Amino acid sequence: MNRIFIIEDDEKLRINICRLLKSEGYEADFAENGKIGIEKIRKIFPHLIICDIMMPGMSGSEVLEELMKDPETATIPFIFLTAKVEQADLRKGMKAGADDYLFKPFNIEDLLEAIKTRLKKKNINDQKIEEIKEHILAKIQHELRTPLVSILGFSQLIEENENIEQIKDMVRKINYSGKTLHKKIEKFLLYNYLVLIGRNNYKNTHLTIQHLYTEETIFYCLSKLNQELIPKERVKINFEPVTLPLQDEMFETIILELIENGLKYSVKHQSVMLSGYRMNGHYKICVTDTGKGMSSRDISSISAFNKFCEDKISESGLGLGLAIVQKIVDLVGGKIEIKSELNKFTSCEVTIPLN
Repeated sequence: MNRIFIIEDDEKLRINICRLLKSEGYEADFAENGKIGIEKIRKIFPHLIICDIMMPGMSGSEVLEELMKDPETATIPFIFLTAKVEQADLRKGMKAGADDYLFKPFNIEDLLEAIKTRLKKKNINDQKIEEIKEHILAKIQHELRTPLVSILGFSQLIEENENIEQIKDMVRKINYSGKTLHKKIEKFLLYNYLVLIGRNNYKNTHLTIQHLYTEETIFYCLSKLNQELIPKERVKINFEPVTLPLQDEMFETIILELIENGLKYSVKHQSVMLSGYRMNGHYKICVTDTGKGMSSRDISSISAFNKFCEDKISESGLGLGLAIVQKIVDLVGGKIEIKSELNKFTSCEVTIPLN
């Protein structure tokens, strides 16, 4: 049953709305002012909030602004009740994130229709979130189990095998699978760390320290690639030295993720181009490959665990690479842009402010 919360200082109106909603099959609770309303909302987390704009002590706009600060309450649908003379307050409230409004006096049909519409929209969004959660779970299960199965399988074969050369080969495969598993876990942890920083509007102190990066830095990053799968000779470099507000680990992550992504999807044996240069008070890092490319829809849907070849789940791990780069770049006020043409090329360009 959907739970609706009413904040209204007019006692008669408040009680009438509650009675109406209960008669329509909703759960209803209320508060006579904004302060009490916020306290109750944080305890019961209603499915929808109806709030008067003009109230003594704390206005409806201030209530909404306070709720928007908390991720747990920021997504609750919010409907304003307002008098026609409160246009300025209404505009302020709508800018703050309200979903709808009703002018007083309103009729029952309009109120119920507004509630029904907003709850329907919320249910659709909730369903999308559940689908994303299921998608993430499927990705994690597949990507973490695959190397683990190899580790367990080869270790069991070693116990049953007396051939030294075969044992050595299986040990190498176990080592490779272990490193693969470790890398995937580290990616997952890094992404969650970056999400946490972003949600708390917290700027890591390490990101405020300036670091010098040169072509030597790039070569050092390339030395960490798996040379059997991704030989560094396939990377062409034209990198102008620069000082950036990025700690070494973050810069290294940007470079490696962009290069690995480019090499994985480029034509076999073809090179990718890594360039770095100054432009209009910014520094641009660009990696271009000659591969299968991406459609405009693929580009717009890039996010954590959401690769552009969904039917090939085993090709490229968790698909966190570009999402991690995006999070790092966001922390320093930069941006990432992807340009592509199907079956021709993909170019990932990171732009970082120099000031």
